[in-house]
Amino acid sequence: MLKTDQEFLNLVKAGIPVIQIISYEFLRAQSMLMYASKQLNRELFFWDIVDGIRKYDPGKKQYDVIQADPDPHLALDFFMGAGETGAGENEDKKDLILVLDDFHPNMVSANPGIVKKFRKIAQPANASADKTLILLQPLHDTREYRFPVELEKEVHVFTIPYPEYIDIAATYQKVRLMKDIPAANAPEEPPGDLISAALGLSTMEAEKAFSLAYIVHGRLTSAEIPFIIREKENVIRQSGYLEYYHPKENIEDIGGLDVLKNWLVKRGRGFEKKAEEFGLSFPRGILIMGIPGTGKSLTAKAIGNLWQFPLLRLDMGKVFAGFVGESERNIREALNIAEAIAPSILWIDEIEKGAAGISSSDKTDGGTSSRVLGTFLTWLQEKTKPVFVAATANRWWELPPELLRKGRVDEIFFTDLPTLRERQKIIEIHLKKKKRDPARFNVKLIAEKSNFFSGAEIEQAITEALFQAYADNERELTNEDITGALTNIYPLSRTMPEAIKKIREWAKNRAVPASSEEPEAAVPSGAGPRLKQEIIDPFEYTHQGGEDG
Repeated sequence: MLKTDQEFLNLVKAGIPVIQIISYEFLRAQSMLMYASKQLNRELFFWDIVDGIRKYDPGKKQYDVIQADPDPHLALDFFMGAGETGAGENEDKKDLILVLDDFHPNMVSANPGIVKKFRKIAQPANASADKTLILLQPLHDTREYRFPVELEKEVHVFTIPYPEYIDIAATYQKVRLMKDIPAANAPEEPPGDLISAALGLSTMEAEKAFSLAYIVHGRLTSAEIPFIIREKENVIRQSGYLEYYHPKENIEDIGGLDVLKNWLVKRGRGFEKKAEEFGLSFPRGILIMGIPGTGKSLTAKAIGNLWQFPLLRLDMGKVFAGFVGESERNIREALNIAEAIAPSILWIDEIEKGAAGISSSDKTDGGTSSRVLGTFLTWLQEKTKPVFVAATANRWWELPPELLRKGRVDEIFFTDLPTLRERQKIIEIHLKKKKRDPARFNVKLIAEKSNFFSGAEIEQAITEALFQAYADNERELTNEDITGALTNIYPLSRTMPEAIKKIREWAKNRAVPASSEEPEAAVPSGAGPRLKQEIIDPFEYTHQGGEDG
């Protein structure tokens, strides 16, 4: 017996009159309903807009039409009349479960008769311990099918979670038997790594992926894992706000940030089974904030390769949709997917995009931003699955205090401008990426010339130098090309020195330096040409009279 089956059975046993099951997976829900019906010795009826009411015969494993008229009022009358004196053909039918499949188009306030009947059914005085009404639908509280406010407190909502390992393994067996695949091409014992690769898919999506893999490759073995993962990527990408990211970046690609890198190497062992036996809990996550271009996103990507976990990129900006309730559903769905494929890494780049406007959310978006962030923070605090959150932020002043407090994440790191030694390492890394031997260049000289540059700005200079060399008869890259490119770039530290100073002061007592080396002082104010909008400090911490503003 599955955990989900038992949880649903307990609800029915408790005598809850109306239960709303939220799931796209009709077959899983149907199996769960059949299990409850068998355990409680109740008759099981299904209604839909096409066939009306049908009774499930467990002996024949078929459906018999009871009431062909699909009128939704008649379906509720059937349930309300069951077991009551003078109810005609429904008389004495008390032990039953009636499932209303895709009934939600009728569940609107514009249909007061339907709503009123539901309220009568849900009232404790009318509820019967041996009758349960089930609403089975894929959507909840979204778009035009928003649940009537009159029934929000009357109906118990039960969401079927993403399938676990045992569910996907059962789906594998179903495909193997349906396709009559010989054991030589599909082992009777499901390959564990293949099943794990399909986690994060619904059972229907997993069935399609397994079937397609067999059609294309003629087998279902561990060799089909890349194919299954590609199918999963397509499914996840369709959400619009999640991306299955394949990191090419390694921890060695990060120049400097030794404190942060050592922390990641050490914490990675927290996912080992022995760590749990030792008394440790798995790492929860980190927030990396700092000066733009100093390796925050690069580090988040590198964690996936370091720990060999699937990396999901969540775009907080795309979580917010135009329909009422859609944004809240998006964040819940994203978190459910991350948990379904755990252990995993949830990378949230520029998390402040989802936090902007929190203080005025009630006035500007009806409280949507507050609810989305609240859902995320609650999950971050209470999650039990090994999902590691790697969040980055540039505009730190937009982050709510609730996210910055201890307990939400394991640590908050601050990335500063690289020191001389760190810039040397960064230059070597980017020269190697451009297929150049660092030994042929005066790396120390280039590092000295790139004082106050971020890693991203150094990369930009090397790229610009390559373009110059290529345009000049495709000659080889030289030190002069790179130092010349550096002189034509005005880094952020020169255009916004006040901002650098302020963000450093703010982070001093709030975050752990990502590097053990003492940062170099920012350049004096006024060095280099500046735009008007750069003179106005964009990092000014002024919201709600902040302590630094």
